[in-house]
Amino acid sequence: MRYLALIVVLFLAVTSLVVSSACSDEETTGASTAPAPIDGAEPVNNSPAQAVLLFDIGLHIEPLGAVTSSLTGTAATSSTGTPGPDYNRPGLFDRHVQDILTLADIVERHQGKLTVQAQSPFTTVAISTNNTVLSDLAARGHEIGLHFHEDAHLGRNPDSLPSSTWCAVMNEEADLLKQASGAEDIRYWSGGNLYPGLLEAASCAGLDVNSDWKNPKEQQTATDLLGTNPWRPAGGSEGNNVSRFATHDAGGPVVYLPEGLYARNDYASMRRSESAGGDEAYFQFLKESLTNSLAQADPARVNVFHFTVHPGEFKGSPDHPFEVIDRFLTEVVDPLVASGQVQWATYSEMADAFTAWEQAHPDIDPRGA
Repeated sequence: MRYLALIVVLFLAVTSLVVSSACSDEETTGASTAPAPIDGAEPVNNSPAQAVLLFDIGLHIEPLGAVTSSLTGTAATSSTGTPGPDYNRPGLFDRHVQDILTLADIVERHQGKLTVQAQSPFTTVAISTNNTVLSDLAARGHEIGLHFHEDAHLGRNPDSLPSSTWCAVMNEEADLLKQASGAEDIRYWSGGNLYPGLLEAASCAGLDVNSDWKNPKEQQTATDLLGTNPWRPAGGSEGNNVSRFATHDAGGPVVYLPEGLYARNDYASMRRSESAGGDEAYFQFLKESLTNSLAQADPARVNVFHFTVHPGEFKGSPDHPFEVIDRFLTEVVDPLVASGQVQWATYSEMADAFTAWEQAHPDIDPRGA
């Protein structure tokens, strides 16, 4: 009996070891073969769970001194009707050219590129004076796009005009950009946000990437358009009614790039408000918005974040121009780029990343829930 009991004990011990080893092997195997989640970009540091946020700075050049296009069929008139800053006058154009080049130098030191959005008369003055600022920026890898102020180029009641007129004038502005910059293709534009036929007109003019929606009368962005994931709007806006614009249409001709997850929708105007705390407070707000956007970024989709500056804006002291931007890039953006969480990309590069993603995942809503 003693021998039988000993045999039973040995059998149970061996069985326990075999079962334990099998369970351990099963757990290890299951961990190593878990499928990676869908991702719109290559995993960074072999970590499929880490989302990547595509980042850029957009530069808006305003139509200072513009007159309405002759293509509207009306007499050329000032966009404002009153004297004001004008690129056709000596001094202002040259000062803003230096501002733009200084800003580009700063961004390049941080291995980035700008998306420079210009329009006439900045383009026409560059052409008439043989100034190469836009062609130099294009040669250095910065994107050249169109910033289109409809009231400046189409007159005081642009929404009453047919989309064919919008197309003709947008195309006229794009051709001036090509002439001033040497860029063969102008794809991106901002502006014209309240016109219901905007997408049709822009597509007609060869433009297929858009962002920076805001109501120019209120200087506010519709909250339905905030987020980090691009989409293709199903239609234009009608004033503040952006229901169709906020809806994804897989067959839409234009890719819209939201600016990020901002805690307030007047961020376009707060940067100019002293009551909001000035430059330092604004860039602290940008830091919080970037951090929030990164925290909410989806590793299964393309994610973007960008903000806008103007020539001479945030310039600071003459001895250290644009120091607040340089410091923001050094202290906030550079560490995120080094860790792989943020990646510089021009606006058209963001759109191309989204296009590649949607081709690979045609049945997935790019905006998620």
